[in-house]
Amino acid sequence: MPTSTQSIREIISTQSSAAAVLRRFDIDICSHANESLNQACVELQLSVDQVLEKLAAAEAKASGATSVEPASLTLSRLIQHIVRVHHSYVRQELPGLTEMARKLAAKHANRAPELKKVAELTEDLRADLFAHIQKEELVLFPFITQMEQDLPIASSSGNACFRSIAQPIFIMVQEHESAGRIVAELRRLTQDFEAPASACATQIALYGGLRAFDLDLKQHVHLENDILFPRAIEMESLLSARG
Repeated sequence: MPTSTQSIREIISTQSSAAAVLRRFDIDICSHANESLNQACVELQLSVDQVLEKLAAAEAKASGATSVEPASLTLSRLIQHIVRVHHSYVRQELPGLTEMARKLAAKHANRAPELKKVAELTEDLRADLFAHIQKEELVLFPFITQMEQDLPIASSSGNACFRSIAQPIFIMVQEHESAGRIVAELRRLTQDFEAPASACATQIALYGGLRAFDLDLKQHVHLENDILFPRAIEMESLLSARG
């Protein structure tokens, strides 16, 4: 757990979720990199206790302290969990990661040309996943919820823009695979998300953030590909057999 006497550089080096928390307090991780958290807070007239509280909460969330057992949830509750935890994480983290990658590429691409590609891929990931989760939330997830809660209405082909739920699920799985390929290329370019010893605080924060995002995306995709989608297809098959 971070302490007020640690430097900003030390905090972001040991806690991948710290950079996003510090950004929300307008603590510039580059200009304050070598200051202690307490010094930065005094300078910016912030409550160091409040910042530490938010850092601890982010660390607990990232460690899985709020995890649930997906097999015990209904499809509707599982969808709520995916949206609340993983879709919110995409929306919260990717804009900041994209901005850090863009700034690094603009400032350091001459000495580290891979940073330009890292910035391009991070932006591609943001654009692709934002569009992806919107399609899930506006079309696929409401249909699955309706199918579970109001079976006769959901089973009517006139209430969906697809003949079988397997069609949009196939597209969503393909998009998961595309996002996975982008992250794999980011992992290769960044040497498994390990910032070099000479890295500035922003690069350390970016690579740590990408590492954490990779872990969350794996869990996100697992919940959908391996649990939610097969159960939804099975439910539709049972409904079709009955009706």
